[in-house]
Amino acid sequence: MTSLPLLLTLSLVMTTALILVGLNVFRADRVHRRLVERLDRATNGLVIVETDQKPKAVNPLARFQRPLGSALAIFGVDLARAPDYPVPWWAILLGALVMARVVVMLIAMVFGGWSALLWPAMTALVARTVFATIHARRSSALLNQFPEALATIVRCVRVGIPVQEALRIIGRDMPKPTGAEFTRIADQVAIGTPLDQALRSFAERSRIPEYGFFATALSLQARAGGGLAQTLETLSEVIRKRVAMKARGYAMAAEARTSALILGIIPIVAGVAIELLQPSYLEVLFVTRKGHIIFGMAVGMLVLGSLTMRSIIRRSLS
Repeated sequence: MTSLPLLLTLSLVMTTALILVGLNVFRADRVHRRLVERLDRATNGLVIVETDQKPKAVNPLARFQRPLGSALAIFGVDLARAPDYPVPWWAILLGALVMARVVVMLIAMVFGGWSALLWPAMTALVARTVFATIHARRSSALLNQFPEALATIVRCVRVGIPVQEALRIIGRDMPKPTGAEFTRIADQVAIGTPLDQALRSFAERSRIPEYGFFATALSLQARAGGGLAQTLETLSEVIRKRVAMKARGYAMAAEARTSALILGIIPIVAGVAIELLQPSYLEVLFVTRKGHIIFGMAVGMLVLGSLTMRSIIRRSLS
């Protein structure tokens, strides 16, 4: 009982902090967008010339950006990738907070009320897992679509279309996320950013080495000369083979992944079926102390087994 006030206090503090951070970032993002829109209207039809002295961008949270990014990195949030998340990052953190509370409740069934102190650490663990999954899926989609994007650039270069216009074509014709990223790269090139620098910046943000190879190939071709179409075609073929090899590995591991999925679902389906057919049979798990311990250990062993099988499959594919 003594841990209940402490638990409520931690819940209130963490929830309030997340809400305040989310509101501040949302307000700063809205101000930044308004400034960008005003700049676009003011420079419509004008040529932007790059000079040695560049005006500093107005950012209301500039002095808080680095400590905020460091704090959010504990939870797996990457502010550079935040515009690419399917939902706002603070909403994901709130969901992770709720999921961590459920996990802590299961742990408390086995080890007692003091386990509530694990809530902050469990929130960070759940949030990092969710954000890592989002990053991995987006990187996988970008890598799978990259060979087709390179093939489009090769076709455009061979018929005499400039690389900058080829980027626009890819941004218009390719599906997300590649189309949106190439549109962003084309916009950066249009305002004076070198193409290899824009690509290298995107490679650092997405952490995909193949885009770094692409930027290096363009940089070397611009300095040393040579056939750009042939260089990009060779790079496209190499990346296509790497993507095909990765897909082949996933196909070979399909049986293991299906077995892991079935083994993880069977206990849940069996428990729901027993609860529907004979509710009193599982009642002991929820009304007695020993039942709480057994239920918590069962859920923990199920989660641990699922994570172990997932880790083995991923290591075999890496």
